[in-house]
Amino acid sequence: MKWVRSARLLAVAPGLSAIVLVLASACGGSGGAEPKGGGNGEAAAPDGLSLVVYKDAVLNRVFAELPPGQRFWEFNGESDKEFLNAIACTPDGKRAAYLIQTSDGMRVKISGRPEPIAISGQSSGITWAPDGSKIALTTFDSKTSVNELQLVDTPTGQVSTVATRQGAIGPPRWSPDGSRIVFDASDGPLNQIFVYKIGDPGATSLKERPSNAFTPDWSPDGTALVFSAQGPGGTYQLYTMNADGSNEKQITSSSVTKAFPRWAPDGSLIAFAGTIAVPVTSERPALVDNLGVFTVKPDGTDEHGLTDIQRDARLGGWCVGGPWLNENWNPSHVFGN
Repeated sequence: MKWVRSARLLAVAPGLSAIVLVLASACGGSGGAEPKGGGNGEAAAPDGLSLVVYKDAVLNRVFAELPPGQRFWEFNGESDKEFLNAIACTPDGKRAAYLIQTSDGMRVKISGRPEPIAISGQSSGITWAPDGSKIALTTFDSKTSVNELQLVDTPTGQVSTVATRQGAIGPPRWSPDGSRIVFDASDGPLNQIFVYKIGDPGATSLKERPSNAFTPDWSPDGTALVFSAQGPGGTYQLYTMNADGSNEKQITSSSVTKAFPRWAPDGSLIAFAGTIAVPVTSERPALVDNLGVFTVKPDGTDEHGLTDIQRDARLGGWCVGGPWLNENWNPSHVFGN
């Protein structure tokens, strides 16, 4: 099924992830910028570190962690009137984009840009183009019930809609070579994986699966995708397949219900949101309470939790350490110790 492309330009319209995650987009790539001073006068993170970003719901604090628990940075850019919905970083670790919810609506704040970009509606995620020239968003307009894939030109703030649809859209992920954007979307009774090729008149489904598929992400080399789907017995597991949809295989089989898989920039791990709770029957995994951040190797081995599920941590994804940590992040002791 193909989406229709719209030529109109408009202000960006983000929204909430349909997978019930507080943070949406992630980041990937390799570092390379020179370090500067940290946000509180301390040295910033060394460039190139692969950091897992998540929100501890008990403490209401956002952390960037060098797993497993080696070093932490804490986000201090929220206020009583602002709530961080999503973060995405450029692959070189130089800039970050923040999706912020306020009483007046949503804003996208971008490193190096003095004014935020106003958002109408809701967004299920944001992702940077590999060269940092654009940001992609999947959005929902509650007034028209239309879902859109939009591209934001970061130097000008201009927004273009490249695909529209009535069904729900999941968070987008830009391919490492910059040629494609992948996301999940409702396709009739099922949720399928769609790919938008930059410059095409619309997005097309990658393959027709017999069951739902959610929140795909690219491997760092762009040759494979990881996604969440219902496995034998009803528990959502992680699957991988080639970028063209071939060679699909289930890589996990534990009792943890899994969603929102995100590949580490160095390719060594996959982080995901997980819970031990039995999922209820719904379109997407019911990850609302007792949610934790887990990691697993790409072959499905060595699965373990980074956070205590009783703390209800919400996964944001991966970011490469770099100058973005100088802006609104400080070195932190976890849980205030």
